[in-house]
Amino acid sequence: MAVLAGVIFLGLSFSAAAKPSKNVVVIVTMPVPACEAHLTSFVSHLTELGYKDGENMALTIIRANGDREFAETELQKVVKAGRPDAVATIATLASQAAVAVLKDTDVPIFFFQVADPVGGGLVEKIGEPTGTNVSGRVFTVPAEVRINLAMRLTGQTMPEKKPVRFGYVHSTYPSAMGDMRALTAIEKNRTDMVFDTYEIPYKKVPQGVPEMLAKALDGIHTLSDTVNFWWEPQGPLGELDAFTRLLLDHSAVPVAMGQTMESVKMGALMHITPDLAAGGREAAKLVDAILKGVDPGTIPVTAPAKFTLGINIATALRLHIVVPPDILELAGDNIYQ
Repeated sequence: MAVLAGVIFLGLSFSAAAKPSKNVVVIVTMPVPACEAHLTSFVSHLTELGYKDGENMALTIIRANGDREFAETELQKVVKAGRPDAVATIATLASQAAVAVLKDTDVPIFFFQVADPVGGGLVEKIGEPTGTNVSGRVFTVPAEVRINLAMRLTGQTMPEKKPVRFGYVHSTYPSAMGDMRALTAIEKNRTDMVFDTYEIPYKKVPQGVPEMLAKALDGIHTLSDTVNFWWEPQGPLGELDAFTRLLLDHSAVPVAMGQTMESVKMGALMHITPDLAAGGREAAKLVDAILKGVDPGTIPVTAPAKFTLGINIATALRLHIVVPPDILELAGDNIYQ
C-alpha cells in the first residue's frame, strides 16, 4: 500500500491481464471518529459482499483532511487516470468536492454522513430520487424528534411556562449551519424552548482544531450566564471530545444533547444519532447495487434505518430528571453513569 499526498492507493500491483473489474473511490472528509467508523464499516462490508481489493476491485481512498480544494484536486487526478465505477463520499466537504468534479459526468456518487445534503448543495429534495448521478443517506435524526426528546427530559427542570434555553456554539461548517437552521426553524413555532447561538469560523481539521476550540471557549463564556443547557453542534467541532471537555470544565451549565456517544460517557445527558456501523453497511450495500447497474438517480435520499440513543443516568439524577421507561428501553445498553 502506498500513501501519496493524503491519497491511499490500494490494490495497484496487479498486471493488465488481471485488472480489477470495478474502480471504486472513497473520499473521507476528515480524520474524526465518525468518519473513520463509517469508512471501516463501508470497506469491511464491501469485502463481505465479495469485492476483493486487487482482485475484482481497485479501491482508492482520498483523505481530504478537511480541505475541499485538496479533495477536488486529488479526485481530478484519479479520474484522469481512469473513470471510477462509483465514488463514495463520507461527510459534507468530501461530498461537495465529488459533486463539483463529477457534476457533468455519469460517474455515480453515493454520499453518507451528510446531515444537510440540500443545504450543502448535493440534492434538491429529501425523500425522493434525485434523477441525477448523485444519491445518498442523510446523517441526522430529524430536528423535531431530537427537540421533543430533549424537552421530555430538560423540561422537567424548569418552572412552568419558563422556556428552556439551549446554548449552541457552532462553526460555519455546512452540517452545523444546516442543523442550526433546522433547530431554530422549529423553535420559532414553540414557546417552551429557545436556542441561543454563537458562531465561529470553521477551520480545516486537524490543523485548525486548536483555533476553533479557542474561539469556542469565547462562545462558552459569552453564553454561560444566559442558557440552561448546552446543545452540541453537528460537524467536526461537536465531534471533538475536547469540545465536550471545554463545556464541562469551563461552565457550570450541563450538556443536554451530546454529539457523540463518548460525550454521554463524559457527562452529557443524552445523544441520539444514526448508527455508524449500520450506516457504513447500508452505504456499501447500495454502492454494490450501483456497481451492478442500479441508477443512483432512482435511489431516494433518506435517513438511515437504524439509530443509537445514549443516556447518562448519573447526570439525569444530578439534575433531578426522571428518565421515562420508554427512553431507557430505547437506550438499551447505552446507559452510563
